[in-house]
Amino acid sequence: MRIQLYNKGSPQGKQLFSNLEITCHNMQIDYDPEYIQDMSRPISMGLQGNTILLVDGEVAFMDKYPSIKELEVIISDFQR
Repeated sequence: MRIQLYNKGSPQGKQLFSNLEITCHNMQIDYDPEYIQDMSRPISMGLQGNTILLVDGEVAFMDKYPSIKELEVIISDFQR
């Protein structure tokens, strides 16, 4: 499972990434999430947002900052 968080470095984005790392650890996901500040890929996909989470290349959410529990639900939906 590949988890990529695109964010230009905002404090909310950094906190979200920290929550993602905790979530992945708690869920025993093999691959560490990636924090990417280069927004060229989402823009090339036609996505406009300050914070974009991709899971296995699919958009999980844009411009939201869910809690760890909410992240677990979102990521578990992609595991099915």
